[in-house]
Amino acid sequence: MGPLTMMQIKEEYVHRGQSLPAVPSPPGRRITARTFLAPLILMVLHHLVLNGISVARTFTYLLSNPSVGAELQQNPLDSSLLMKILVDSKAMTYASLFGMLILIPAYLFYLYRRKKKQTSLIMRERVSWGQTLSALAVILGALGLTQFWMALLSLFDPASFLGQLFADYVDKMVFFDAGASTSVFDLLATVLLVPLGEELLFRGIIQGELRKSFSPAISVVATTVLFAVFHLDLIQGSYVLIAGLALSLVYQLTRNLLMPIVMHMVFNLIGSGWLTRLTGAGQAAEAILVYSLYGFVLIGLGGLLILRKADRKRDGSAV
Repeated sequence: MGPLTMMQIKEEYVHRGQSLPAVPSPPGRRITARTFLAPLILMVLHHLVLNGISVARTFTYLLSNPSVGAELQQNPLDSSLLMKILVDSKAMTYASLFGMLILIPAYLFYLYRRKKKQTSLIMRERVSWGQTLSALAVILGALGLTQFWMALLSLFDPASFLGQLFADYVDKMVFFDAGASTSVFDLLATVLLVPLGEELLFRGIIQGELRKSFSPAISVVATTVLFAVFHLDLIQGSYVLIAGLALSLVYQLTRNLLMPIVMHMVFNLIGSGWLTRLTGAGQAAEAILVYSLYGFVLIGLGGLLILRKADRKRDGSAV
């Protein structure tokens, strides 16, 4: 026999001539200084660590290449030269790799300390294969929306504000892509460590802290906005907003932090170009991939609906 429904339980108590026992109400949400300070301090710390390592690596590169340093002294405001130095020194790879090796243990320690104080921030409920596949469909759909949004931005007049921002962003991405590292360390940092570190920070800590003080809807929206602002670039932040919403929504619906971590890894694997590098795909294969991602927009929406239905069923069956 399956578990009794709430209606059956009520009928049983009425039959006995008894009233339902009082159910303790959940503890009220409290807004504290930690609600706002923890996200702010940890986001600043994240940037300080990454930028500090990037500056240190660039400095050592210039010391070992005095001719480049001399050229930079003559043209300190040459943005193309600065980007070339960043690419040649692999400063971004160093920052991502060593920064995450510092920040991930720090975030885990923070979460451990919060749990020791009887305030666990991470949700780790069991998920089914159906929920996992739905989560993957959602992030592929987010990638499709990202491609569509970037195509839309490309239609703006280059003389307009958004058009100029987009053109500058594309030029920067083309420059970095031309000098992209193919080392295993870059793969490790971009596809594994960065998603893990950012998800521990945003979905684990920030969304967890906000969920203690606000409703799930507010915590999802606030975390999404903070995730976009965190990237400090209007164009990048605009499409990160799409991915961030998908990650925060799926985390809330599945209540398992592993889901957004895996989703983020998939997003970076495809979005950073590592999938095409690993497979050696040509332009035709890349075009097929883009059109496939467009198709996943509707599939991803279906995945969200499945996750929402599972979430409602779980809440309805809890007695």
